[in-house]
Amino acid sequence: MEPEEKKAVALMQQIQALRKDKVARRKDKQEERRAEHRKEKGVIDEKKEAKAKEERREKYRKEGIKRKREEEGAGKGKKPRS
Repeated sequence: MEPEEKKAVALMQQIQALRKDKVARRKDKQEERRAEHRKEKGVIDEKKEAKAKEERREKYRKEGIKRKREEEGAGKGKKPRS
């Protein structure tokens, strides 16, 4: 190769190396952001699940109290007249 061609090839290789490094750094940074997002989403999902569980528990507790009152009310009905 001619000296000018060698310089051009060397320059192209340097440019490609820089670009490849830049892409790798961008990809790593993006993965860090994704990991952080997944972590935050996991915390939010855990809180949502805990809240939903508590709401279900409260709903069934109220239903149980209501059912118990209805059963007590049915057993304590009016006395038959003689």
